[in-house]
Amino acid sequence: MNYKSKVAAALAFLTTTFALASCAYTFPEPAEPIILHNSHQQNNHVNGIGQIIKGDRRYCTAFLIDSRDADNDANGPAYILTSGHCASIWIGTVADTAYQGQIQFNYFQDTLMDAKRYNIQKVNWASLAGTDIAVMELNSSLQAVMADGINPLEAASKAPDRLIQVRVIGAPSSAPGLRLSSCTQEPADTTLIKYLTVHTHYQKQDCKGIEPGSSGSPVMDIATGEVIGVMSGTTYAITASDLCFWHGLCATPSRQSVLPDQASQSFPIDYLMPCFSDGHFNIDAPACSLKPDFNFRARTNSDVTLYKAPENEYEKRPDWDVRFSMNTNFFRFKTVRDAHACYLPERYSNPIDISTGLVDAPIGSEAGLYYLCLVGVDSVDHQLSEGKLRNTQILPARLVKPGGISLPEPAPEIKHGTEELLVEYRQNTGRNIWTQIYVGAVGSTDCAGIESRSYTKIGDSFLVPNQALPLTLCSYTMDRDFNTSAIRTEILQKP
Repeated sequence: MNYKSKVAAALAFLTTTFALASCAYTFPEPAEPIILHNSHQQNNHVNGIGQIIKGDRRYCTAFLIDSRDADNDANGPAYILTSGHCASIWIGTVADTAYQGQIQFNYFQDTLMDAKRYNIQKVNWASLAGTDIAVMELNSSLQAVMADGINPLEAASKAPDRLIQVRVIGAPSSAPGLRLSSCTQEPADTTLIKYLTVHTHYQKQDCKGIEPGSSGSPVMDIATGEVIGVMSGTTYAITASDLCFWHGLCATPSRQSVLPDQASQSFPIDYLMPCFSDGHFNIDAPACSLKPDFNFRARTNSDVTLYKAPENEYEKRPDWDVRFSMNTNFFRFKTVRDAHACYLPERYSNPIDISTGLVDAPIGSEAGLYYLCLVGVDSVDHQLSEGKLRNTQILPARLVKPGGISLPEPAPEIKHGTEELLVEYRQNTGRNIWTQIYVGAVGSTDCAGIESRSYTKIGDSFLVPNQALPLTLCSYTMDRDFNTSAIRTEILQKP
């Protein structure tokens, strides 16, 4: 099949319709991704989609947004949209921060040599608080970029609330340029946990070809060509057990969803557009609901935090023990079982002085998922506005009943080097099973007497300087259900 016939087949697929009946859904199978070309300017209308470059490394996808004012003037700065995690943040929300990188537009396989790069000046706003979106400003005006022949993409005024057909155009690392994926999109409100981020309203797709580097790709409504979302990532290839335990996506009879949980996810951008005023991005614009940014920073970067559930009503319930900082004077919090409740103003605590930077309230007593909702406020009289609640930071925790199974002891492999000793635990790595270690002085360390909270969770290996030897190494295997092995004692000797 030549290129023209491939394009014709793709266009035929894009116009395919689907029927929605009361008891059954039919929709097209997702098409195989297609590499796009533009040597004959046949795809100029999407040449504003490009690749972020950091140093010499390909990074995320991003796209030029149409931010022209009501008079269609393009005198303001050029802005690109991408994923929040592409803005070098891993939690919370940031605004007006410097960024080192470039964007290369017209990023097609057959136009790369002639493509021009533009410097990214700063991150105007980026958030992982309930979303995954970033607004970045280039050091060029929109008029200048458009004069170079680059076309901005238009954002939809409202995110679709029904099943629709979409196309995703991005620059995954496995592709030599922009690649088109066509598929079905469904709005989703089932809580999705992604490490330290919790999402309650997003879009999911069954697209093929969404891979590393696709983050930040525009998701476009096939019917209108408008951008309705920014691609965030996928849950493809994650087992049903892990989807439920770690990501909160548990199959229940009450859930009504057409697409599977193993899908790609994007976030709508309709609420961003009122923040563009007179060609400039302005979070203080009257219609902008993004403010305020209370600069949440957690003092941990762990996954869903696990706690032992009380075995009876007399056993103490576990506490949150969350340490954090904000740039507000006070904060308010509450614990909920449904993350959607974090965006409702009811049941939040009274304002607490931010100097404490700690929530140590009890979590709960029943096994399952819990969510800590945190909001920053500037005074004790401050009401929880839409903007504040939009930036709510949600942290997940799971209470687990121990399984009562004895696991095998760790079997470390010890390798001596000229300056360091390497200890490897290759058989006990991953999210569901790992190794806990404690290292102490020889002669005064009794591994059996060390409290469990003094142990540290490690990856597959760690290094010890030879000059620190000899040392006593205590270790045991642990899994996500709090099953453990017997404690193993090892003397790490000098080479």
